[in-house]
Amino acid sequence: MRQRFAKSLPVALVLTFIGSIAQAEAPDGQLADDPAAIVIAFNAAIPEGDLDTLIGLLADGGVQFTIKSPHEGFVPEKLTTSLVPYWKMIAPVIATSTALYERDVEIVEARQMGNIATVWAGIETRSQMKGKEEIKSASYNHVYLLIQTPDGWKIASIADNRAVDVLSNN
Repeated sequence: MRQRFAKSLPVALVLTFIGSIAQAEAPDGQLADDPAAIVIAFNAAIPEGDLDTLIGLLADGGVQFTIKSPHEGFVPEKLTTSLVPYWKMIAPVIATSTALYERDVEIVEARQMGNIATVWAGIETRSQMKGKEEIKSASYNHVYLLIQTPDGWKIASIADNRAVDVLSNN
């Protein structure tokens, strides 16, 4: 399953479409969430900096792993940080600092065992900073750990294998 998300797409429309294909009728008549659909919805919200959607899909107390530097010249101070504050900071920066931001997401593998799930996703981005002509591309993978909560599946952890070779100090 490959999805492309760009700043120009109305997030609500994308999420409505994803929601309609991501939930299936369970035998007991209740709607059952799909962990891969949660990952897709999360990535759809990033280009717009849709914090309400992003934060609603994250588990309180979750962990962001910064294994390698997200940018040239930046050395991660530590391996982990709190997931919710991280995305509260990052998503608005992406949305407000880019003239173009596209995010292609391909679900490579999704596995659920009881109330935990992992979703591996291939991510390709294209971005152009405001006031710049250069369009940068990047390809990497994310692994998401999700937990099932009373409110449905939530992302509890994200790690990626960015191409920048500066490893975390820890």
